[in-house]
Amino acid sequence: MIVKTERWILTFYSASGAMAVERFCKTKGLPGRLLPVPREISASCGLAWAVPAEEKDRLSEVMKNFPEEIEGAYQVKL
Repeated sequence: MIVKTERWILTFYSASGAMAVERFCKTKGLPGRLLPVPREISASCGLAWAVPAEEKDRLSEVMKNFPEEIEGAYQVKL
């Protein structure tokens, strides 16, 4: 049985922006991973960066460094 957990996801305008965020997070040791955007959320490039809900505060560093790449931020159960 799959257990859904609360997560925060960032959506992007482009795939290159999503990959830049992935590189940034990996070099900074920030949690998360790229995944397809959930169907209930529409996004331009189809990729999202997801983190557990309890790591939401750590997304502020990403949002500060990539404001032109991030389309939106959402809390969802995945």
